[in-house]
Amino acid sequence: MRRSYSLLDKVRMHGAFKPYFIRVQEINKKDRYRQLPFLDYSKEPMYHPRLPDPRQRRMIKIDLAKLMNIKVGDLVRILYGAEAGKEGIVGRIIREKNQVRVLGANLKRTFWHPEPGPGKPTLMSVECPIHITNVVPLDPVTKQPTRVKRRYTMHGECVRVSKVSGCALPDPVPVGINEREELWTKYKETVWAQDKSRRGPPKEALNLLGNREYFKTLVRIVRDAKQVEASRLPKALA
Repeated sequence: MRRSYSLLDKVRMHGAFKPYFIRVQEINKKDRYRQLPFLDYSKEPMYHPRLPDPRQRRMIKIDLAKLMNIKVGDLVRILYGAEAGKEGIVGRIIREKNQVRVLGANLKRTFWHPEPGPGKPTLMSVECPIHITNVVPLDPVTKQPTRVKRRYTMHGECVRVSKVSGCALPDPVPVGINEREELWTKYKETVWAQDKSRRGPPKEALNLLGNREYFKTLVRIVRDAKQVEASRLPKALA
């Protein structure tokens, strides 16, 4: 019997490529021997997988300081809170909680000086952290709040660019050691380690005369002398 498709033996297949006339023949063959709709079977699984439980969903920690392109030493403005509108330098970024400390702003926590002495203040205040979404960087030209984007120069250098004026932001100001934070850390290590009943002002502020019992004795003597004078006063008038 003579073969009807002798041309197919001479066709060379290059990888997954098929000539057009072979693809047409396969389509016609598939249409000729197609099954009826009710005989087709679905390839979907019989049991669908369960929907994920939202209670077991893992939270993803996002570094907002990296997304907002804020660095230590940038000039920012506080948007909300009691000190809204105040400007300052970012002294520290707490990436675990997405908070920042602005130098000279949000001074709320007051504590006794851990090393009192002549010429030193008795009470100290420290900057409390602010959520990073409550601050915004300032444009170096217009001095207005702006968002910051990153762009690469033709030399491959990454530059932070302001979206308001389109100019590049200057390098952050170098921030030195914060004395307030050091004193606050020393206060927590010394005072908070004591028993709660012994907390309060330093002993130098209570024992003005050095010996507390001696001070109480003097107070008792003065009170007794005043009582004696009060008892003699009516007799002298009589």
